[in-house]
Amino acid sequence: NGSKHEMENHVEGDYIFTVTGVSDSLYNITFMFARFKMSSSSNQLGTIISIDTDKQVTDEDIEAKLFSQLITVDLQMEMYRSGKIKSIEGADRMIDKMAGAAGDFDEFTKELIRESMRSEFSNESLAKSFEQMTFIYPTESIKKGESWTNTFEGELSSQNTWTLDEMTKNDILISGKSTIKFVNADADLEMNLTGDMTSNVVTSTDHGFVKSMSSTSVAKGHSIMHNMNDLKVPTSITSNITYKIEKHVQ
Repeated sequence: NGSKHEMENHVEGDYIFTVTGVSDSLYNITFMFARFKMSSSSNQLGTIISIDTDKQVTDEDIEAKLFSQLITVDLQMEMYRSGKIKSIEGADRMIDKMAGAAGDFDEFTKELIRESMRSEFSNESLAKSFEQMTFIYPTESIKKGESWTNTFEGELSSQNTWTLDEMTKNDILISGKSTIKFVNADADLEMNLTGDMTSNVVTSTDHGFVKSMSSTSVAKGHSIMHNMNDLKVPTSITSNITYKIEKHVQ
């Protein structure tokens, strides 16, 4: 009918990363969610979801009980020196705790909850998500002004070109330009979007990890609503993402 449906999603999180081992090729890292906050709203539907693990959980709030378990489980990460993540372990246990905390449901319902959570919080999904703030380093020595490339894979895939812009006593400044593709398909909705992303990164000359990172992307294309006779809808997504280390302890 020509109407415009606008949605806003806000996600915030605090994470604790602890380097537990270092080899010639890998970092062993223990990490956990310390806080998770997510809200989704629509100009047509109002508030769709509102989660904040810092708030007290009530018995009737199933979503809050479910997400409260995010902050209770240690996860294990193996990461190459390039920032590419080799593996994450522990997400299955976290998802089991989430399904168990949601309420007194039968096993079939709990499995539906687990399946829903796996799309965002499985070992593989978490690895692809965190790689967007870690997989930024070259595999060989780079001089100021030189560039290198890599690729992100997943529902959001990208071809990235990174450039070493500046080096100071404490900081390394890196900029990134990417072409992105977002593909998502399920029984109800199929999305196919393409666009561009720009990133600015500050890493530490001391420990090598990201001190701050900001990325902005715009992707446009279409969605197909399978439950509405495969209605094709023009779709665009604008994303602004910021990562920042609040405290570094040796």
